[in-house]
Amino acid sequence: MSGNFNSIFQNNAGYVEEMFARYSSDPNSVGIEWRAYFEGFNEGFGTASALANDTPHFQELLKNVSEKTQVQANSKAAESAGSEALAFEMKVAEFVHAWKANGHLQATTNPLPIPPKKFPILALESYGLTTNDLKRATHAGALIGLGSMSLEKLMIELERRFAGTVGAEIEHVDSDEERRWLHAEFSKIYNPISKETQKSIYSELAKADSLEKTIATKYIGKKRFSIEGADAQYPAVESFIDESTKLGVKECTVAIAHRGRLNFLVNVIGKPLEKLFAEWEGYYHDGLHGDCDVKYHYGYESERKSRTGNEVTVSMPFNPSHLEYVDSVVMGDTRARQAMYHNGDTSKVASIVLHGDAAFSGQGIVFETVQMMSLKGYNVGGTVHLVANNQVGFTTDPKDSRSSTYCTDVAKVTGSPVFHINADNLDSLHNLMVLAANYRAKFKKDIYIDLVCFRRYGHNEADEPVFTQPLLYKLIKDKPAPYEEYAKYLSSAHGFLEGDLKSVYDNFRSEMNATFDKVKNSHAKIEQFTPPRDAGELKLASEKDMLKAVKTQLSLNKIKALAQKICTVPESFRVNPKLGRIIIAERKEMADGKKKVDWGMAELLAYASLLEEGYSIRLAGEDAQRGTFSHRHVTLVDSEDASLYTLLSPCASETAKVEVINTLLSEEAAMGYEYGYAVRQAKGLVLWEGQFGDFANGAQVIIDQFIAAGETKWCQTQGLVLLLPHGMEGQGAEHSSARLERFLQLCADGNMQVCYFTNAAQIYHAFRRQLHRNFRKPLILMTPKSFLRSPRASTTLEELATGHFEEILDDLRIGKSNKVERVLFCTGKISLDLFDALEKDEYKNKAETTAIIRIEQLYPFHMEKAVSILSQYKSAKCIAWVQEEPANMGAWSFIRHELENVLKKSGISSHLEYFGRRRRATPAVGIEKWHFIEQEQVIKAALEANTSTEV
Repeated sequence: MSGNFNSIFQNNAGYVEEMFARYSSDPNSVGIEWRAYFEGFNEGFGTASALANDTPHFQELLKNVSEKTQVQANSKAAESAGSEALAFEMKVAEFVHAWKANGHLQATTNPLPIPPKKFPILALESYGLTTNDLKRATHAGALIGLGSMSLEKLMIELERRFAGTVGAEIEHVDSDEERRWLHAEFSKIYNPISKETQKSIYSELAKADSLEKTIATKYIGKKRFSIEGADAQYPAVESFIDESTKLGVKECTVAIAHRGRLNFLVNVIGKPLEKLFAEWEGYYHDGLHGDCDVKYHYGYESERKSRTGNEVTVSMPFNPSHLEYVDSVVMGDTRARQAMYHNGDTSKVASIVLHGDAAFSGQGIVFETVQMMSLKGYNVGGTVHLVANNQVGFTTDPKDSRSSTYCTDVAKVTGSPVFHINADNLDSLHNLMVLAANYRAKFKKDIYIDLVCFRRYGHNEADEPVFTQPLLYKLIKDKPAPYEEYAKYLSSAHGFLEGDLKSVYDNFRSEMNATFDKVKNSHAKIEQFTPPRDAGELKLASEKDMLKAVKTQLSLNKIKALAQKICTVPESFRVNPKLGRIIIAERKEMADGKKKVDWGMAELLAYASLLEEGYSIRLAGEDAQRGTFSHRHVTLVDSEDASLYTLLSPCASETAKVEVINTLLSEEAAMGYEYGYAVRQAKGLVLWEGQFGDFANGAQVIIDQFIAAGETKWCQTQGLVLLLPHGMEGQGAEHSSARLERFLQLCADGNMQVCYFTNAAQIYHAFRRQLHRNFRKPLILMTPKSFLRSPRASTTLEELATGHFEEILDDLRIGKSNKVERVLFCTGKISLDLFDALEKDEYKNKAETTAIIRIEQLYPFHMEKAVSILSQYKSAKCIAWVQEEPANMGAWSFIRHELENVLKKSGISSHLEYFGRRRRATPAVGIEKWHFIEQEQVIKAALEANTSTEV
């Protein structure tokens, strides 16, 4: 409420004070209406709160009540005299509150001739009021910033404000300040806008329709996922961008699924129309990289001017047909821009995400993404969500696609305001987008606009929507195009000339036809996306490039210095005593060279060395600060005040930033966010860690459509690292496997690296290799669990200083290669199990005749190195692949073909054998003892059997 509602009670101040004093002492001592007032009407509570804050006065009131003084007696007379009038005001106040909270239900937000329903909660009768009360004066208008008026006039104002063509959901917002601000701004939503702005809106609508009609006539029957019916999105986004630039925004990221995407690429993002038509023509040429993609999945970036002439960089990330998955990607991209180009200033880069109604309410990644709004590791200073409410999803009606009242109801989870608007009201839509830009700038929170519109055609232009929505499409069939309706409104209500408006549209059509003819006649070539700014010398790379050696060494003194920094904690920081003994003390021994370097320390040294060189590190994951298996502890928690200290911080140069984030328990959105961040962050290492490797299953769309295929489809390179704990250890089917086989199945065309290391030095060199090459490739890493601290997996500071990354590790135990009778190829944990077995009495006699070759990088497979190693063992009688995963999982299906080629190129005629588990429906058995029996059988077969054996 504006003000304290004082005017309602200006003649009964003593009585109100007395009632509040009674209520404060004993809520049951006042009538139900007063209890309802004091308990429920936040806005009306202003007077009472003010009294309560006047401590001496309030205490005196309580004293008077307790002593039953004359004040109480006097109040009875006041109560008798004013109770009826006050009861009326209370009823009206409750009525007003109902309209503020629920008026949106009756708003005329549908541009189609479907009248809104009537709701009893908004009826006079529901509050004990009747038509006989309409002429009575009330002060309850103060609740919406108005003065005294009749109930009838107040009703008219309530309906105008809360049930017009814009409906507002504000009352669920927790903050009083935000609610007051939102109500004040919403009261101006129907204010007139300038003729210049109206001219821009019309021009944008005309341009949107012109592009759709041009494509439709040039490429008849082809899919374009037309914006028609939701054309208002275009001027809405322009209004947001223009207002945002006035508020200091320098960049704006815009995400959208495929409906309307082509229109946005050209008209909002600034992609030249020639490029779009070239993609439609589709002339193949040798200069194309990868497999390319359909045109309505592409992204773009450009520098352009806002409506009022402000410079702004606008960009749109690439997105496949998985609709809402781009939401998390654009969030990561936005945060990376803020960090890289604007020193983390969220006010300089704004994001607006356009959704579809059915996808927004139906896809779980939406809920995961919106939960990031206020999280320290993810917030971007607020996002504007614009939902194109087509009133149908593919061929499904809303009643079959959601249980909530609105498609936007997920917004209430974060206490964000929601506005529902009739897409035909373009003037108010402009005001609403201005409100949205200012709300984001002021409160740094998300805001939602439910743009109720329609879809002119079916899900795509080849669909016939009448088959499934006959009644809806009878209404749509007779609905004029938005630009036509707006032109009629401008000419009838604002004096625009019809001829002038028509010439604007005709000029667009003419220009677009001329551009088409030019592209058609010249056979213009498709131009693929260029790398993001700050990419420097980064290039596209082949498998051959990926196998070239990279210098990753640092001097021993430098590594020792970094190791000491990692182990040093400020004196004022109180480390948990147990942690101090088992982590800090051990690492100091490693730094001093008294103890070998374990996996966690090698990993931290890789980060530290990159930070010192000016590269940023962003590690996000489920328990990433500690590490699921307590191996990392890169961020410590003070045992007394729970403050945090990140051990890597002192290693960072002035240009580098380190973020280690315990992420929300999400896979899809969290991994998508890091993908978006990694695309933009060319000068840093971005990592996502699953608590267990199989958690990545929940992000399969991000893996398949973005990480594995982003480069071949879109020429979009990035070096995201996935850390996925993997290994069969008797803990059952879940959390044993990171599904190595799925990643290997996706490998081709040099699209990513898939590795399973057995030595801590490997992770050190691999992470440094990620940034010391002139290209970026994703790294999928099966990380250890049980052997994180294994002596076999440990390394030394000297090995870090002098070594380099090894795609394949030969067996250094072997003295004379001509004595080797058995060569076992394997990867990861099973190799350490084999080494352990060869030291047991049972198999000691086979130690010198069995060579264990570890494939550390499965893809790209280093054929030349594998041939070189195997060629030393031509006397071997048994050459096999060993794995602990079932035969239909793990690396076997992928590596078999590669190893058979190795045998062939080595001149060895032996048949490749397989030792491992049989094919299974699950990655591992559920009984621990059963697992260890099987594991022993696999080891025994690998070291003794001469032909393939499955257990």
